[in-house]
Amino acid sequence: MKLVKTVSASGEYTLVINETWCKGCRICVDLCPKQVLAMVEAPDRWEGAIAKVTAMEACNGCEICEVECPDFAISVTAPQKKKSPKAAEVNK
Repeated sequence: MKLVKTVSASGEYTLVINETWCKGCRICVDLCPKQVLAMVEAPDRWEGAIAKVTAMEACNGCEICEVECPDFAISVTAPQKKKSPKAAEVNK
């Protein structure tokens, strides 16, 4: 299993791609609103390419790539969003 971990310069976001599981379907690349990912040639793969991080500083931690990956090949770590005081009161 080949895991490629990329961390933003600020350390705020981490994106891990399991290159062994990535089949090159490009769903993550097509859905990323910030164009953080791109396809790179990988002749040994089903589609001939795999996803790679090319613009980590653009990552906003939306996790769309992780949620939509059909092969669970991507994971994103982002800071927890804080709830507003009103939302905290509702949950009591």
